[in-house]
Amino acid sequence: MPLPPLKFHLIGDWLPGHIHCSWSDSTLVLSQKAQDLISDEWESVARRGVRLFDGPMCRLESYAARGNDLSLTFSRTSYRIFVGTNLSHPELGDEFGVQSLANPVGVSSGLLSCDGYMVMGRRNRSVAYYPNRIHPFAGALEPREPLDVFDEVRRELAEELSFGPADIADIRCLGLVEDVSLRQPELVFITRSTRTLIEIEALVDKKEHDASWSIESKAEDIKAAMRRSSELTPVAVAALLLWGRKEFGATWFSAQVE
Repeated sequence: MPLPPLKFHLIGDWLPGHIHCSWSDSTLVLSQKAQDLISDEWESVARRGVRLFDGPMCRLESYAARGNDLSLTFSRTSYRIFVGTNLSHPELGDEFGVQSLANPVGVSSGLLSCDGYMVMGRRNRSVAYYPNRIHPFAGALEPREPLDVFDEVRRELAEELSFGPADIADIRCLGLVEDVSLRQPELVFITRSTRTLIEIEALVDKKEHDASWSIESKAEDIKAAMRRSSELTPVAVAALLLWGRKEFGATWFSAQVE
């Protein structure tokens, strides 16, 4: 089965202290058509019974990698604008340009158990997009001062798995990717846990995930999982590919994405 449409904007191995966040004025420009679509979609999603909250989000304005450091520049947007643009009408980008999309940055972390399993969650039906699909433990980057993307990963793991500092051995960012179907940028992380697979499975928060999903962190197991990519979100596939690249090398990675 072919891989889902993905763009790998940046690939690296960034540790805490090496991703630098700053703010700028927003370049978002919403046409009247876009404003009407945002209102219509928000009402439509609400009628379907999906939990909605128009929370603040961080819009990606620019990025640059230099040496061991990654610089990210953000402006502010909101979940309502995301629902009406990237999520429901990404074609606005073709008609009006990238300035017509919310482009909020997601943070997604594959989780590596101490006994060698890659662990993600299976999303439940109540989520706004990709219900019942396998996805890393993730969330949207929220505006904070100061903004530290690694703190956001820790926050998501605390909310979804009740993780504390003792449960995390290492966090690193392996890339900035784009789910082409949504045109949404996503920072992909891998977190090494001090917990075993069984311990992690017992901690999964059922509000967002029906269950956990896991595979052994081996080249053949990852390749086999990607052959069933219809079960995975595009970002889940990206997390497996980037982890595979780190563990098994650039040649392995290139063979999977060709």
